[in-house]
Amino acid sequence: MNLQSVLLTGLAVIFLSGCLANPLSSGDPHGDDIVSRRDREEAYTHYCMGSYYEVHQDLDRALVEYKKVLAVDPDAYEAVLKVGSIYLGKGDTERSVMWLERARRQKPDAYQPAFLLATALYKAERTEEAEEEYRAAIELAPDNLAPYLLLGSLLTADKENEEAVEIYRDGTEYFPEEATLWFRIGMAYTRLKDLPRSIEYFQKALELVPDSLEARLALALAYDLNDQDVKAINEYEYALLLAPLNASIHRRLGILYYGIGNLPAAITAFERLIKLEPESPDILFFLGNAYLNNGNYADAIEAYRRTISLGSEDPRVYFNLGAAHERNGDFTAAVEKFEEAIERDPRNPEAYNYLGYMYAEKGIKLDEARELILRALEMEPDNGAFIDSLGWVYFKQGEIEKAIDRLKTAAALLPRDPTIYDHLGDAYARQGRIEEAVKQWQKALSLTPPDADEIREKIEKTGTAVPE
Repeated sequence: MNLQSVLLTGLAVIFLSGCLANPLSSGDPHGDDIVSRRDREEAYTHYCMGSYYEVHQDLDRALVEYKKVLAVDPDAYEAVLKVGSIYLGKGDTERSVMWLERARRQKPDAYQPAFLLATALYKAERTEEAEEEYRAAIELAPDNLAPYLLLGSLLTADKENEEAVEIYRDGTEYFPEEATLWFRIGMAYTRLKDLPRSIEYFQKALELVPDSLEARLALALAYDLNDQDVKAINEYEYALLLAPLNASIHRRLGILYYGIGNLPAAITAFERLIKLEPESPDILFFLGNAYLNNGNYADAIEAYRRTISLGSEDPRVYFNLGAAHERNGDFTAAVEKFEEAIERDPRNPEAYNYLGYMYAEKGIKLDEARELILRALEMEPDNGAFIDSLGWVYFKQGEIEKAIDRLKTAAALLPRDPTIYDHLGDAYARQGRIEEAVKQWQKALSLTPPDADEIREKIEKTGTAVPE
């Protein structure tokens, strides 16, 4: 049942019970002098009938009966309030405001007309007046939860998040065990980009309701936005226990695990996700990337192929598929996919460089390799990896001085790349500068290269001891 139904039905039951127990009164102790006893009995009968119809959700008949009460006794406060609340429930905001303002004037110190009028004004988009009335309702009855929540929501909608925080905090003084208030304070601080505080209040909400999926996800997101990836992962994993079929949680977990380098966990998350959304090319692309970086090249190829079969024309898919083929030892297929990637995105320098470097490694099509890498450098002239590729082409073409010049520049730009030092060592060795070559190979070894055994072998052939 929604709030509107609860409100109207609840009031109907209250008034109906009052109808059965007490005579209708306008609030005037001398009512008998104004309204005849007979008329009062008639008004009382109409009021009871209105309450009956309201309980049974026949609001049109209820309105007729309440208005008959007011025809006899225009100052019957309960009837005025009922008419205003029914119009509010029916969505007739103009009439509801008119009647509830009338009830508010009759009993300025009563909570119900203030609260209902505030809600009617809010629905009529008279937000400033609605705020005023909600504040009045809180002042009149601070031990009622609803006005804190509704005023806070209204302030949040107006981007008055700091004021919303104050209202919710006031509410916690009366309702310290109400998790919704703590949760909303956390949300307001999230909007204010005060993530440490938002985390604090989400944790308070979860102390009260540990299995709240909404609060758990909000806390996970706050950690996520605050770059606390491991804590975010822990909260998303907890949320997954509450909602194991929530695709968004699997997606975010996969991305976070991928980001921190836990590729097996990322693969697990994306594999679960693809079972929920088997026709999603985006998820297959993520899964392919995780496979590729984890060394599962055949699985990566299959994932990228499925991505393409589902209609993806993203050039990155073709680029990554080319990389997967190259690492899987299928040179011809790799060349084909890199050429497709270039055709689909001629402004992708990575594709030109990768294809050119492949040719250089094979020692084939070296002129074409140089042209491809020069195209990449036109777009990114200070890219150390591209400069290394060009130096390697020069090395393969026998232009060793040019190679050394380019490789030294690449090393200055990427001082933590072992491949560049390995290439530079080879170039010095080709010139017979063995001492310089060994020095560069040793630098490469200190950076834990993937081909460490091959580099050690080159050092040993020079008669130099290889350090542990």
